[in-house]
Amino acid sequence: MRAPILVPTVLRNLIKKPATNLFPETEPIPIPEDFRGVIAYNVDKCVGCRMCVNVCPAGVFVYLSDIKKVALWTARCVYCGQCVDVCPTGALQLSRDFLLANYDNRDGRFVPLKREKVEELRKKAEEAKKAEKIKKKDSE
Repeated sequence: MRAPILVPTVLRNLIKKPATNLFPETEPIPIPEDFRGVIAYNVDKCVGCRMCVNVCPAGVFVYLSDIKKVALWTARCVYCGQCVDVCPTGALQLSRDFLLANYDNRDGRFVPLKREKVEELRKKAEEAKKAEKIKKKDSE
């Protein structure tokens, strides 16, 4: 019999102004300085150390061993910032982006390392291995 207790609360909330920001009808509220938004990943700075894979509590990172880089599933991220703290090269940063809602679940937010970039990095890794084999044969 909780209905009588809830009725005054419901009626009070019907006439109150909303407690939230009426975004997108109004401008969003200013973002605080220490805001932690979506992860920004600079694949060129990544050295494949896997420290982010080891420290992430949400399983955001997937290590791609053939190209020695990581792919990210940012939809899993809890924005703790531990990956940014341990990244030795600064390849990971927390952006100030908070508008994450999207109708396309295959958008770049979910796998920032695009298929084309993976293929390009694989080719570079294969070329580097071939060059290393040639150097090794020449030195023998």
